[in-house]
Amino acid sequence: MKNENLLEMKSISKSFFETKALNNVDFACHAGEVHALVGLNGAGKSTLTKVLGGVIQRDEGEILLNGSPVAISRPSDANDIGIATIHQEYSTINELTVAANIFLGRELTIGKTPFLDKRRMAAEVRELLKRFGLEIDPRETVGNLNSGEKQIVEILRALATKSWLIVMDEPTSALSEEDKQKLFEFIRRMQDEGISIIYISHHMPEIFGIADRVTVMRDGKIVLSEKTGETSEDAVIREMTGEDLDDFIKPEKTVSSDKVLEVKDLNKPGQFRDINFTVARGEIVVMTGLRGCGAPEIAKSIFGLEKDYAGEITYRGQKLAKGQGPAWSVRHGMGFVSENRDKNGILAPLSVADNISLPFLYKNTKLGVIDGGAVNGIVDKAIRDTGTKTHSSATEIRFLSGGNKQKVCFSRWLDENLELLILLEPTRGIDVHAKADIYRIIEDLAVRGVGILVLSYEVDEVLLLADRVLTLYQGDVVSEYGQSNMEKEMLLADMAGVQKSA
Repeated sequence: MKNENLLEMKSISKSFFETKALNNVDFACHAGEVHALVGLNGAGKSTLTKVLGGVIQRDEGEILLNGSPVAISRPSDANDIGIATIHQEYSTINELTVAANIFLGRELTIGKTPFLDKRRMAAEVRELLKRFGLEIDPRETVGNLNSGEKQIVEILRALATKSWLIVMDEPTSALSEEDKQKLFEFIRRMQDEGISIIYISHHMPEIFGIADRVTVMRDGKIVLSEKTGETSEDAVIREMTGEDLDDFIKPEKTVSSDKVLEVKDLNKPGQFRDINFTVARGEIVVMTGLRGCGAPEIAKSIFGLEKDYAGEITYRGQKLAKGQGPAWSVRHGMGFVSENRDKNGILAPLSVADNISLPFLYKNTKLGVIDGGAVNGIVDKAIRDTGTKTHSSATEIRFLSGGNKQKVCFSRWLDENLELLILLEPTRGIDVHAKADIYRIIEDLAVRGVGILVLSYEVDEVLLLADRVLTLYQGDVVSEYGQSNMEKEMLLADMAGVQKSA
């Protein structure tokens, strides 16, 4: 069965005005296969899977199921023939139970009454969980689950509708290492039942650890499609970029003794306890741990997004009042990049220029009139400095790729008065090329004397960026390392709460 093509996309083309997003693409997925689909942001991956899912319509080409053409003109058509997409951002409803989420939109009722048959829905979900060796209570409220369990609920919802082909878009971007392994085991069990997975990811170790085949897209075309055992990570990256990717090398720099940020005895019940650290000018301090470690809440407290804490935060020698708020922070040289760019980092209906210029419009406004020339100059420079790819600064930001949206989120903080930049998961869900560009932006700012506070859950990224690392476990700082004594194994142990022997 594994050698039989279940799905074929032949000569698929799609244009958006003058941009050719897909150019005569041929793609196939076999039964029981994990097929990795990779490429730089903007390569055409999302467009291809949106055509498959009926979200957008192809201009040319055909889709075949078991050799016969199928019409997919809307998402319901894809669902009807067993194709489901699991998006990067969860669509579960936290207030409902696991069973209610899985049966959402196709609830079972008691006879012909309008009353929900919760017992039967829970029983069917329990059988589904048992089938895949999963241990989740169908009656549990989804809001009480961790990220990995929520991801599994999303997949179970697709399986409950008899889907045989599931598209997973960056499925591990919000998962801990432990939850990643659980997801991979779940995927292997699905393979055993002949379920196919199209696996979109930028993480090479994942791709070569879980996928049977890898297909690389570049500029709307397929440039490589091989069994993972017959190619290499270097070859895939080379085809993604069209060149050998230069390794990012951390530059030499001098960290000032001048502290731009001091945090003393910071506490918030249920989130973090007794947090003490500093960030010097030109220093990159990285907080890491497992999800739920408390680091995002610490960062948001510093920026003024969280106010219900005890302790002291001193910025540029001034003790901050708890009600200082983000507007005060921005006006006094503090920047913040959210971990969820689409939800909290951008204003999707606005242009690239509007998204970049928002934090500093007040500085280019006199008597209520915006100095358009000055703003345009700042915007154009920010786009150049970050290498953001966009047709025009007037383009709506929602049309940009994930990596370019993230660069815009950085662009707005390249102001000459920036003194502290707080970054939550700055490279989440972006490709290797965009990652390297963002690492260089971060280091350039540090060389300029900006203090940088980063939250990252990726250990390799932590080791690459950090001048100093704070490891958190369940709200406590359990270790602090400088560049001279950072070791991957030690960081992983600290993140997992492993007690060191005396």
